[in-house]
Amino acid sequence: MKNICLILEYLGTNYCGFQRQKNGLSIQEVLENTLKDVTGEDIKTYPSGRTDAGVHALGQVVNFFTSSTITPEKFSVVLNLKLPLDIRVKNSFEVDQNFNSRKSAISKTYIYKIYNGKVLGAFDVGRCLFCGYKLDLNKMNEACKLIEGEHDFSSFVATNATTKTTIRTIYKAELRKDGEYLTFSVTGNGFLYNMVRILVGTLIEIGRGKISLNDLKILLQGNNRQKAGKTVSPDGLYLKEVKYN
Repeated sequence: MKNICLILEYLGTNYCGFQRQKNGLSIQEVLENTLKDVTGEDIKTYPSGRTDAGVHALGQVVNFFTSSTITPEKFSVVLNLKLPLDIRVKNSFEVDQNFNSRKSAISKTYIYKIYNGKVLGAFDVGRCLFCGYKLDLNKMNEACKLIEGEHDFSSFVATNATTKTTIRTIYKAELRKDGEYLTFSVTGNGFLYNMVRILVGTLIEIGRGKISLNDLKILLQGNNRQKAGKTVSPDGLYLKEVKYN
């Protein structure tokens, strides 16, 4: 059995998320059905993380085991011939038998795209968040620096989420402006359910002057979900990169 790793890029707009669901079509279902089509095997895929409905990926990492005679490098070619155009395999290669896309990861980077202009363009629908408010970018960048480090992020997790610990370490957080577009980039050792989307909602409220930097410091001590910003749309969220040793 070979352990094959895939680097995936996809638009999540038409899917109910990566993980198989009973209520809709998932990235995983499409990928595993396509793998069965090309190998004749019932294959289980293991992602680096479960992106939610509507969330996109620039560098999702997936591994699976197969006895297929298809060479590791050819999987990307064969799969791209059969996958829908909104799911692409950027690369495929063999990895160590002990490699697991989720457990072996040491960091993940997400980006969130915001359009801060007057009218959201037709080609941006479903791919970035429209925010028409005037924002204080200096305050938002100060907030990014406060987010960095080890904190209790229980103020930034969905209320129905279950997890062993809400402690996470953020290695880098920054906000970049390019014309009327803003991109929030965050790298950490792990992320809670809806954590990035709530962080973005909070940053927007800080930019509007509705939440202060001192409020953010208190939020980063945990257990203040009601005081943090709202959970923004998944449209602007992208899993950018996953790093391994």
